[in-house]
Amino acid sequence: MDNKKNRPGTPNMLRLVNRNAILTFLEQAGITSRAELSAVSGISPPTVSSIVKELMEEGWIHNAGGGVSHGGKPPQLIKLNPDARFIGAVQMNADKFRIRLSNLAGQVYAEEQFKPSGRSVEEQCRESVSRLTGLMQAQQLQPELWLGVCVVVPGVVNDEGIVSNAPELHWHQEPILHYYTACLSCPVVVENDVNLAAIGDSWKRKAWAGMSVYIHLDRGIGAGILLDGKLYKGAHFAAGEIGSLIVDPATVGQIQADPYQSTGRFGYFEAQFGYKTFQSQERNIRLEDRIIQHIAYAMVNIIVLLDPDTLVFGGRMAYGIDNFLGRLSNALAVLVSVTPKMHMTSLGDDASLFGAGRAVIENYRSQGGKYAYIL
Repeated sequence: MDNKKNRPGTPNMLRLVNRNAILTFLEQAGITSRAELSAVSGISPPTVSSIVKELMEEGWIHNAGGGVSHGGKPPQLIKLNPDARFIGAVQMNADKFRIRLSNLAGQVYAEEQFKPSGRSVEEQCRESVSRLTGLMQAQQLQPELWLGVCVVVPGVVNDEGIVSNAPELHWHQEPILHYYTACLSCPVVVENDVNLAAIGDSWKRKAWAGMSVYIHLDRGIGAGILLDGKLYKGAHFAAGEIGSLIVDPATVGQIQADPYQSTGRFGYFEAQFGYKTFQSQERNIRLEDRIIQHIAYAMVNIIVLLDPDTLVFGGRMAYGIDNFLGRLSNALAVLVSVTPKMHMTSLGDDASLFGAGRAVIENYRSQGGKYAYIL
């Protein structure tokens, strides 16, 4: 895209802003008319009609029948077309990889799980691309409709798509973005799995305002921080790495005495109170209470530092402990004066993959994509 044409204040940039405003309102309203678009957005009726015509020609929106007449000709209604483009996602975990094709609304076209056969990380990336391409061909999806691919990883990802640390996969400084862009011609996004789960849950709930923190309680423990729907990643892209919180000083000495040989370079909190501990010991109320108490200690740090509106929980440990939210609320009641709203994600294991679609859309939009589709 020509950057000169899209500088602030230029006619081309103004048109892109107007397109995004129209698409945003269409997403919120579902079905609307050109007249309502003009009235709500403040964009002139001729400009609305011109942009709507352009978007319809490109396939991003389509007719939704006639509206109710209030005198005169009934208005022609329009709505977004979720099948205008499709998105690929690859979720990489130690036990399996998941690949998925979905439309712009997150509806799944096809999905596959597999254990990668490649020895090197680069070989595993190439294998996932091959399988993703195979799914696309099986669904008879046209390559030109591929909006992008998101790679979901359980580790810290910098702005160059390098995974600096992924304990679960035993990765360090792996250039994942490079591996995928070498195989694909479409845009590629590489992002942390918990960050994407936060985006996915927020997208599903249509909760864009305020601050929410998504807490993933599994083999690894992490958080995704959203402020008005936007990720906060920190100066070193490691915001939310709460698995390294020290919630029990006694555990620090234990881990230092065993320099990560048994913990696989996991952080203090997740090494001692993550799903691995929960799974390896006999289930009993006493163990669950101890884990919940230490999760509460970690939540206190988040609550007093960020004062979030909402805490969202996901992961096998959150779902595996009976009455998890009730017991956690009781533990927090004696530790903090104000407790944010808390709930479990409704997306389960799909939260990260659901968020992957949104990440591709946001990436396309941030790059000045003419056909930015805002959900």
